[in-house]
Amino acid sequence: MVTVRCIDCTQMTDRDALHTYLKETLGLPEYYGKNLDALFDCLTELDQPIRLEISNPDCLISLGHYGEALISTFRDAALENPNLELVYSEF
Repeated sequence: MVTVRCIDCTQMTDRDALHTYLKETLGLPEYYGKNLDALFDCLTELDQPIRLEISNPDCLISLGHYGEALISTFRDAALENPNLELVYSEF
């Protein structure tokens, strides 16, 4: 069975808010380092199928290069971990 998690990028108004939101939404461990390297590690260690439904990715533009790096982190983790599926949508 695939677990679905909805990621609403409108909640990611700055780096701290982004990582706090992802930690809560994805159920990341307490030791999560709140940075993109730590996010990548957590996503590539998933051993159960999960689909991330990412809405409003255009909102990440306000984060500049960090928003672009987040999308790259999601993409790279999905390429490395066959249990991770990404779906982008606009609301």
